[in-house]
Amino acid sequence: MICMYFSPYMAWLFIFFSFPWCLLKCNTLNIALINVLNFYKYYVKLYLNIGDAFMTENTKNFSGSKLLTGIVLSILTYWLFAQSFLNIGPKIQSTFSTSPDIVNISISLTSFVTGVFMVVAGNFSDKLGKVKMTRIALILSIIGSLMLIVSGNVVLLLMGRVVQGLSAAIIMPATISIVNDFFEGDERQKALSYWSIGAFGGTGLSSFFAGAMATFISWQSIFVLSIILSLLALFLLNKLPESKLVKSTSNQFDYIGLTIFVIMIESISFVITQGYKMGWLSTPTLVLSLLFFVCIFVFYKFEKSKRAPFIDLELFKNRPYIGAVLANFLLNTGVGVIALFNMYVQGGLKLSAFQAGMLTLPYVITLLLVVRLGEKSIKRFGAKRVMVIGPIFTALGILLFSFTFFDKPLYIIVSLIGAVCFGGGTGLFATPALSTAVSTTPPEKVGVASGIFKMGSTLGGAFGIAIMTSIYTAIIQSGQSMEAAASIGFIVGTCLVACGVLASALIIPTRKIKTRLKTS
Repeated sequence: MICMYFSPYMAWLFIFFSFPWCLLKCNTLNIALINVLNFYKYYVKLYLNIGDAFMTENTKNFSGSKLLTGIVLSILTYWLFAQSFLNIGPKIQSTFSTSPDIVNISISLTSFVTGVFMVVAGNFSDKLGKVKMTRIALILSIIGSLMLIVSGNVVLLLMGRVVQGLSAAIIMPATISIVNDFFEGDERQKALSYWSIGAFGGTGLSSFFAGAMATFISWQSIFVLSIILSLLALFLLNKLPESKLVKSTSNQFDYIGLTIFVIMIESISFVITQGYKMGWLSTPTLVLSLLFFVCIFVFYKFEKSKRAPFIDLELFKNRPYIGAVLANFLLNTGVGVIALFNMYVQGGLKLSAFQAGMLTLPYVITLLLVVRLGEKSIKRFGAKRVMVIGPIFTALGILLFSFTFFDKPLYIIVSLIGAVCFGGGTGLFATPALSTAVSTTPPEKVGVASGIFKMGSTLGGAFGIAIMTSIYTAIIQSGQSMEAAASIGFIVGTCLVACGVLASALIIPTRKIKTRLKTS
């Protein structure tokens, strides 16, 4: 029954502090457990009753801490577990006796499916029920994980990754909408901070977590644990009442809009990942580039004419929302440097996957510490100022990664400092951006709005990984050193995040953004 009283922060801290020690079979396990219990005692004292006094009427008898714990565990199924494929590619290839191309497809497939279908899932969550869709998503996560671990069949591997992508596409907008519906005022900001801790923190920890689990146990154990936590989340959310539903005005789904969007994303993805192999001026590359721009034009014209469009373009008449979505997309392209960093330190510095993961730990630690600061800064400084300052630190951190001309010991020290700046900036940005996107959107459109916002996160990260790893591979194949290739890739990442700074500074209004203090 203690799970009922777990603070969401403690759910994260339990994973963060206890599992690494267990994995390493540390002789001081008792000390580790004492530390976990001490953290639990401290944070329960601070956050045990989080949200209980500020939850809406339909959840007044449901524990706020229990709700947030279930939500955090739900989103970890994607951000921590599904994302772990970034660091276990070689082991996957060995287990399934397949080619590197299939492994690369399996890594990117989940992000692609998540990004494309997130807006669809947001719409369904608004109309069918956010709580119901969250439970469905958790069941899909369990099924997807089982597909990965019960068989060495490549087809099941790819199908499992697709199912994981569908699960994530549903979970993210649905859980954001649940927070928006069930919490009010300052408690909503606090709850969104916990959501950000799970999302951004999971991404930061996934490299270390995957490397540790795969090295000391097996890569399959990652998804066994994912199943266990999914079942726990289902238990915690079992008696949560359904939030209000949005009455559907149309039974027709915009399949044409979805198809155009998929073609648009596929064409530009192929150009980014395969352009250097086929030639940037080759016929296929030029044709696909032209197809991408044609799809943008056709998609815009078609969606404007639809009564129930795939993406509600009316949302983009809201400048704060536009700025938050664009800045979020660009910041997450920069977050894609985590994949490049793992590639370089393992290939260039000859570190193990576990050691590479250790170097990224300052990122997630700093992020967890700073996320709440970002939340509190909204009231004092306004969301815009925080959304400008945060990405500046993120860009600085990525820039420090580019100092690959240093010798190995010095580079490790500089990269640790860079990881601190990286995590601090990202954590500072997370809650203000999400709060701006959600709180400036009409209540009946929060599901689809949050779906678009998180689609930006997912596709931004996928494109960031594709862009920087393609640059890295292309430069190496041209005869340059790994150091030069990695440095250029990191500089590109810095520039992308700098564009996110400009998006926040130029698009979001200077005036203080008004937020809803009560759900309608």
